[in-house]
Amino acid sequence: MEPGSIAQIVSVVLAALAIVWHQQRSTNTLRSEVRSDIGEVRSMCYENGLRLARIEGSLGMGVRGAAAADSPGQSADPTA
Repeated sequence: MEPGSIAQIVSVVLAALAIVWHQQRSTNTLRSEVRSDIGEVRSMCYENGLRLARIEGSLGMGVRGAAAADSPGQSADPTA
């Protein structure tokens, strides 16, 4: 093989490796950003749930069916 053809093969292989490396790095960066965003959304949902529970508690309302089913001696049926 001639040195020119070997240099071309090496160049193509290095270019392919660079493309794969760059894509992997971009994917890892995006994955870490999405994970942090999901964590923020989960904490905001949890805080909103707590606020909603406090508001419902102060108004004397809430999820009656689930609460009644969980409490002993109570029927989950609101007509009972």
